[in-house]
Amino acid sequence: MATLNRPNRLTLNAFSDANRAGQQYSRFTNTLKNPILGAKGCQLVNANFINSSLQLNDENGQLMFFYYTSATQAGIRTLANLRCIRLLPSWFVPYAGFTAFTPNKYFNTGTELAAALTTSATAGGDSSTFNPIWVAGQVTFSFDTTTRRFSVAANGTNYIAPAAADDPFVIDQLLGTTTAANVIKMNAINSSNTYATATFQPFTQGMTMNARLGYSLSFFARGVFWGSSSQQGCATSSGVPSLSSSVPVPADSLPILLGVQNVGVYLSISTGGGMDAFRKNLIASIPIDAAPYSINSYTTNSVEVPSLSTPNEMYDVTVELLDDSGAPYLIPNSMNTQIGLALFY
Repeated sequence: MATLNRPNRLTLNAFSDANRAGQQYSRFTNTLKNPILGAKGCQLVNANFINSSLQLNDENGQLMFFYYTSATQAGIRTLANLRCIRLLPSWFVPYAGFTAFTPNKYFNTGTELAAALTTSATAGGDSSTFNPIWVAGQVTFSFDTTTRRFSVAANGTNYIAPAAADDPFVIDQLLGTTTAANVIKMNAINSSNTYATATFQPFTQGMTMNARLGYSLSFFARGVFWGSSSQQGCATSSGVPSLSSSVPVPADSLPILLGVQNVGVYLSISTGGGMDAFRKNLIASIPIDAAPYSINSYTTNSVEVPSLSTPNEMYDVTVELLDDSGAPYLIPNSMNTQIGLALFY
């Protein structure tokens, strides 16, 4: 077999895909000038791409913080008592003249993020027209630079309790199952300044901002200080709704201000060689160890572990990138992605 059709290395670039279109991409295809024939396997050896995710991911629900509120402590967990404080995606472009929103951005510190959330929770920081379960002035956020934890405080009038990401009422709210008119939307430039024409805010079922800030308990979990006054669905270590404005509710764990932790790389030519919880064709899972908008460079240091399920003839290769939740890992079209492969015969 001619060596022309049996290279040992193959480099794929997003910029080499002439059909790549739109503002962002999560997949690209390279057509090979010469087909690869007779390969028995392939292995990812290096990858370079931009960490295009902010500390809170724009696309998968990490911009929405859910909590319950009520004038009474008992029976606080109802769908009618559910509230949401949110940020709008960093790429959001508002309808002309619309200013009632707080955008996601690069936050240098936890204190900056807490201030932005408090702004969003204050009059003018959001719109009850497009976020029907938002009520101004109910909560205040803070960040303790000593303990490195976030806290949320009530206003001294109503009790509050952070909600779990997998709470059935939170999922009901996101999907609009009970009340479709309460789904959270964005008054974007392509709307007609009405709720009916507004754009849905992106989300992933089972993922919210709560866990990113450290309120990580699941719906059925009980915190270490669970007691007789605790209520299931109040996702804190005590499970007890709080009324105090001077004693905030601290997060149960440290925050993870990392929009994406790992990026899965999937190849059209790895026809079953690897798989994860989402799909087949996995060639590698790459950890993010670069700051937002910096180059994330990865080189494998493992022993030779090729994917042994490859086509006998390869004329093109498609690369697809997914994040931890199985959603497309979106990279701006101005940023390149390079994938290096070793081929085995």
